[in-house]
Amino acid sequence: MSEKEIADRVADMSSVNLEDNTQMDALTLSMIEMDEYKFDRIISTNIQKFGFERTMLEIIYPFLDKLSLLWLTGSIYPVQENFISCLIRQKIIAAIDAVPPTQSKGKTAKKFVIYLPEGENQELSLLLIHYLIKSRKNEVIYLGPKISLQDLKDACKVYQPDFIFTMVTETYTKTPVQTYIKTLSETFPNSQILLSGYQVVVQQVKSSENITIVASINDMIYFLNAMNNTPPSKLIE
Repeated sequence: MSEKEIADRVADMSSVNLEDNTQMDALTLSMIEMDEYKFDRIISTNIQKFGFERTMLEIIYPFLDKLSLLWLTGSIYPVQENFISCLIRQKIIAAIDAVPPTQSKGKTAKKFVIYLPEGENQELSLLLIHYLIKSRKNEVIYLGPKISLQDLKDACKVYQPDFIFTMVTETYTKTPVQTYIKTLSETFPNSQILLSGYQVVVQQVKSSENITIVASINDMIYFLNAMNNTPPSKLIE
């Protein structure tokens, strides 16, 4: 397929056909071509029609799964993956910024601190969690990736959150996952700690009274939606 044929195909897909499989193809082609215009056209159309959250869950997340396979099989260059990841990151940050901040004082809003520990780099997922929490009128502090335990302690000392959210996806070499989780539980006894990520799920880590395992994005949405009416420790079985 020539470059012109590829460009024409992306344009056709992004403008008229919103079927999931076709959109995966269109997003993939826009990434291969490193064409920001085509990418923006697809995503903006979906956001306008379905809203940002649904677009992320039904279009972007399946696309990221496909992207991982393409990268593992050597079908794309690392620079193409970086290109599309940066565009997705920009979209999420723009959506976060568009949500007015909430103050918890005197209201039912809860206070969250979210971060990634040292050695973790899954920032797109953490940014989406930021959006989900903020869009449901909670107060949230985003610390970002590569946060040490001391940095987390300093932030929580000032902010005193109701909830701490983090993800452990990579093999945690500095400290075993279970040891790290036990340290979190003991260091922050007055906060409910929400844990997600591949390593948390696959290692079937043991939880304690102030630890809640959030196995997926859908579980996190359920947790947030039910939070105002149910004690945090009872929301996810």
